[in-house]
Amino acid sequence: MRFDSLVLVFCDRFLAQRTFDLIVAPALADLEFEEATGRRSRIAMRAAVLRAIIGGWRHDVVRGSDAFLRLTLLSTCYYMFPVALSAGIFKTWSGFFIAATAVLALSLVPVMVCFWPARRVRPTE
Repeated sequence: MRFDSLVLVFCDRFLAQRTFDLIVAPALADLEFEEATGRRSRIAMRAAVLRAIIGGWRHDVVRGSDAFLRLTLLSTCYYMFPVALSAGIFKTWSGFFIAATAVLALSLVPVMVCFWPARRVRPTE
């Protein structure tokens, strides 16, 4: 599989379409142009595309982080209420904190499922 094909597959799965269009697509166009002219090394050109992908992914994470944190807090509070009510059954504070940590970890799963990006199907040309 070629490098640009791998980039497209990764971006289809993990980046928003807008982020791909504004950040990664110009980097891929630069890669194609630079390969045609042969002015830069292949490693430097691919590193520039990878930096664009990482920057785009970071942009998507920052853009959606407030809603992600709010949903995580909502889910954690929902599941912590029964744990807090049953705090008397724990013999030590460490047992309570272990249960609270487990609740926090398990409450991340439904939020991550909600935020997992939908798979886009590219039209064949």
